[in-house]
Amino acid sequence: MKRKIILAVLVSVLFFTSFNSVIALAYARFNRALNGSSKSVVASYNTIWVPDNYTTIQEAINNASERDTILVRAGTYYEHVVVDKDLSLVGENKHETIIDGRGTGIVVSVRANNITLSGFTIQNGSLGIWLDGSTNSILTGNTVSSNIHYGIWLYHSIDNVLSGNDASNNRYGILVGDSDNNVLSGNDASNNDYGIYLDHSINNVLSGNDASNNDYGIYLYYSSNNVTGNYASNNEYGILVGSSDNNVLFDNYASNNSYGIYFWHSSNNVLLDNYASNNSYGIYLDYSDNNIIFHNNFINNTEPPSSIDSVDFFDNGVEGNYWSDYNGADANWDGIGDTPYLLDENSQDNYPLIGPFSEFDVKIENQFYTVDVVCNSTISNFQCCYDAGNQTNVVNFMVNGTEGKGFCRICVPHALIEPPYTVTIDRNPPLYNNTVRTNGTHTWLYFTYHHSEHEVMIIHMPTPPPEQPAFWSEWWFWTIIALAVIVVVLLSLSIKQKKAIQAYERELRSYLYRARALFKADVKKRRAKIEEFKRKYNMDIRTADTLEDFFKRWEFKKKVKH
Repeated sequence: MKRKIILAVLVSVLFFTSFNSVIALAYARFNRALNGSSKSVVASYNTIWVPDNYTTIQEAINNASERDTILVRAGTYYEHVVVDKDLSLVGENKHETIIDGRGTGIVVSVRANNITLSGFTIQNGSLGIWLDGSTNSILTGNTVSSNIHYGIWLYHSIDNVLSGNDASNNRYGILVGDSDNNVLSGNDASNNDYGIYLDHSINNVLSGNDASNNDYGIYLYYSSNNVTGNYASNNEYGILVGSSDNNVLFDNYASNNSYGIYFWHSSNNVLLDNYASNNSYGIYLDYSDNNIIFHNNFINNTEPPSSIDSVDFFDNGVEGNYWSDYNGADANWDGIGDTPYLLDENSQDNYPLIGPFSEFDVKIENQFYTVDVVCNSTISNFQCCYDAGNQTNVVNFMVNGTEGKGFCRICVPHALIEPPYTVTIDRNPPLYNNTVRTNGTHTWLYFTYHHSEHEVMIIHMPTPPPEQPAFWSEWWFWTIIALAVIVVVLLSLSIKQKKAIQAYERELRSYLYRARALFKADVKKRRAKIEEFKRKYNMDIRTADTLEDFFKRWEFKKKVKH
C-alpha cells in the first residue's frame, strides 16, 4: 500500500509539473522560434552579402545594424567570428559554406540575444559554436565537426533552440552547461566522446536527436526536470542519468549499446514508452531509488536487467513493462502476466506485459488522443476516422503475425469513442473478446485472433433501447387475471345458485300441485261419505266450507254448553 501511495504521488508530481509544464513551455518556445517569432532569416532591416559587400564575416558583423541579415556565399572562411548583435547569420549551403578555425580558439562565439545562425560548417577549432549568456537564439542546420573540445556549447544560456545540427568528431558534440529552458530537437551527435551532455541544467527538452557511435550517447549529469525522447545507438552508454532527479524520459530508442539506459545515483525520474533493444543491458540501476519505470519495452538484451542497491517502481499499479525474456503465463487472458517479473530481492515488475507496448496519437477535429496498445503482432496503418452512419469515431489498424495466436490489449479513451464497443477482425467477431476494466475515462479491451494479416476495427455500439418486459410478466397482467377468475367463479356460483332455486321452485310447485290434487280428492271423497251418511240415517249434516266457519261453529257450541 505504501508503495502505491508513493507511486501515485510521484506520478502526479512528475507528470503535472515536469512533464506538462516543461513540454508545453519548451515546445511553445520551439514553435514560436521556428514558425512565429519576430526573428526571421528573410524578414530583416538590411541584407548584407559576404564577400560581395564585405570580404570577411566578422567585417560584415562589425558594420551591421541590429536585426540585419548577413548572407554568406559558399566558400571557406578562416576566421574566429564573434556575434555580438541581434542579427541573422545565414550560410548559402552548409556543406560548402565553411568557417574554419585553423585548429585553435572559438570559431563562432555568440554573445548576444535573438541570434539566428544557420547553414554553416564550423570546424577545426578548440570550440565550434559557443553561446555565452545568450537568450532566444536559434541554431539550425549547421555542421559542427572536428573541433578539439566542443562542437556546440551552451553556457548560462536560456530559451534557445538548437535544431537540425550535426555535431560529430568532437570531444563533446553538444554540451548544455548551466543552461535552462532550451529546446534541442532533431540534432545528430555522432562519433564524439560525449554526444549530448547536460551538465547542471534544468527544464530542457531533448526531442528527436540521434546520438550514435559515442562513448556516451545522451548524458544527464546533475540535471533535473528535463524531458528526453531520442535515439541512442552503438554507444557504450546509450542514455546515462547520473546524479539527476525528476526527469521524464519517454519515447527514447536505445539499441546496440553496452548499456541501453543507465541510472546512477538518480531518483524520482519517470521512464516510460521507451525501447531498449539488443543491448548488453537494457536497463541498469545503480544506487537509484524511487524511479517510476513502466510501459517500456526491453527486447533481446543479452544480460538480465540489473538493480544494485536500488528500490524502484516497475509498474504503475496496473501495467508494467514488456520483457522479452519473461516466461510467465496469462491464464486469465488480459495481456498481463500472472506472475511478477523479478529483477532482484528489492525490485520486481508486478504487472509485466505479455506483448510489446505501443502508443499511438490520433487527431480528430484538431484534438489529439492517445491510444495505448499491448500486442504481440506488428501494428501498422493505425488511424481514426468518423463513421457518419453510426455517427461516431472508429479506430482501425492492421495487425500481422506469422505464428500462433495474436492478441491485443487496447486502451480506448471515452472522449474518442464512447462505450460500449464492438471489436471486429476483418468485419467478423474476434476469437475471444473481453472488457478488461474501465475507470470512467478509459476502457481496456482484450481480444484474440489467428495470426496472419487482419484489419481490426473498434467502434461504438449504440445502447439499444431497454427491452420491454413481456406483458405476462407484469403485475397488472396477473391482477387482471385474478380479478377475471374471481368474476368467473362468482358468475358460475350465481348461475348454479339460480339453477338450484329454479329447480327448488319447480319441485315445490310440483309438490303443491300434488298436495292440492290429493286434498281435492280427499274433500270429494269425504263429501261423498257425508251424503251417503245422510241418506242412510236421514240426518242433516252441515259442513264448514272454510276454516273460519269451523271456528265460528266451535265457538258457538262452546257457549251453548255453558
